[in-house]
Amino acid sequence: MVKGKMREEKVVEDEYIELPDIDSEYSEEDDVSEHERKEAKLPDWAQSPALKEALANQRKVNPDDVFGGTIPPPRMDGKIFRGRTSKFRHRTSSANWTGTDGLTAIEEAEYAKRMGYHNKKRSLKR
Repeated sequence: MVKGKMREEKVVEDEYIELPDIDSEYSEEDDVSEHERKEAKLPDWAQSPALKEALANQRKVNPDDVFGGTIPPPRMDGKIFRGRTSKFRHRTSSANWTGTDGLTAIEEAEYAKRMGYHNKKRSLKR
């Protein structure tokens, strides 16, 4: 390079060049329209009144009744971590959901009411 001479930069005349389409196994013709989906034949069992009623009843069941309520935190004071020093500092109370950050009984009841769940004492089977 000659001293004092500035390096020439390539100037792109049109920044918005059109790129060619890339071949793909997918095409827009493979899309199924909403109308076609509605027209698809559902099996008779999927349209039965008994299934619709069962699904409507199931929607009202509180998942805590099926899977249990809150799970206690794991015991981390066991033999697993004994004698090991940590490289990191202990977590602060920001991860403590049992104190003031936890949900109150009123908040849990309001949530269950908004979701339309039945009372916990009610049987899950009909």
